[in-house]
Amino acid sequence: MPTVKSKQTTEKLSHLNNLIEKLNAFSADNYWDLGKFLVERFIPAALKEGIFGDEALKTITSAPGFKFPYSMLKQCQQFYTYYPDVEKRLLPEIFYFDLATKVDDSAKRREYEKIAIDRKWTISDLRKKIHDDELARRMDEKTKYGFDLKEKNFWSFEAADPRFGKPNYKGRIPGQVVANLLFYYTNQGAYIVDPFAGSGTLGDIVDIVQIFKDRKYKLYDIEPSDERIVRNNILQTGIPEQTASVDYVFLDPPSEFFPQTSDSAFTASAAKADTMLKLKGVVRESARILKKCGRVSIIIEPTIVGLELIDFPGEVASLMKEFDLKQIGKVYMPRRSDSSKASRFGGEKSLTSEIREILTFEKL
Repeated sequence: MPTVKSKQTTEKLSHLNNLIEKLNAFSADNYWDLGKFLVERFIPAALKEGIFGDEALKTITSAPGFKFPYSMLKQCQQFYTYYPDVEKRLLPEIFYFDLATKVDDSAKRREYEKIAIDRKWTISDLRKKIHDDELARRMDEKTKYGFDLKEKNFWSFEAADPRFGKPNYKGRIPGQVVANLLFYYTNQGAYIVDPFAGSGTLGDIVDIVQIFKDRKYKLYDIEPSDERIVRNNILQTGIPEQTASVDYVFLDPPSEFFPQTSDSAFTASAAKADTMLKLKGVVRESARILKKCGRVSIIIEPTIVGLELIDFPGEVASLMKEFDLKQIGKVYMPRRSDSSKASRFGGEKSLTSEIREILTFEKL
């Protein structure tokens, strides 16, 4: 059901129908003119109706028959805002569109423009330079922090950092994933617990990366792979930590927790019930040991049994609420390389998820 706020916004936009129709009539490749119309006519008119720019752009993109996505409108707005005089500039228009949408810093845009003119670059030359500079920036950042820091919520790494975790260990995730989580969700002096420590990746990160040196950690696993890891089965004995004593819990449940698409012994409902029973015990223990405002991150993915989707990320989010844990983050990343491939279930073709989610929660 639409909220009162959304109804009010829709009513205000109805006064702008003429402008919206004109906007929708633009050619999809006429970026600059579209941006000019947005900046000079539509956004000022929307402001008079009490609708701010981004709110107006997001609302009209959901209107029936409207052909432009929000991301494109935003890019066109940026293009015209940064380069209202594009016709007087020396490079082709596409150069300035790329500069406006791919380079945030104004001084850097001017630098790229000057180099492109002096060296008579093609658009491919400019794009390669922007791409190479971004890679160099990330390498500088890696040197600064000691790992590849991600700034957006899709974390993909070509290979696991060989410093973190043991090579060829089943279920090993790139240590860069854990390093990013520690960067964003832990503070100086934090006490961290990993109940599924596996090959000791989290411990390696804290031991090696300088900015995490002040963190303290405890590692548990049912089959310890080195002396830092304490043998423990969370499903049988919980997490052997005192109540309200931990700042951050990292959860990467093993694949055995989840139904396999080839396992014909389970129906979707039975598979879901079995997994959620295990996860409930893990979440209960995590909530128990966390301090107030402590955080927990869990790696989870949807599972398709037969042709039925089990939305484990959604189920876990609901489960966390039961234990007074509020969601504060979501990150996407590719699934494990060692996960089972698409298979058959009950004679039917079956799909598998290619995306995992990292959900982070804070204790209220």
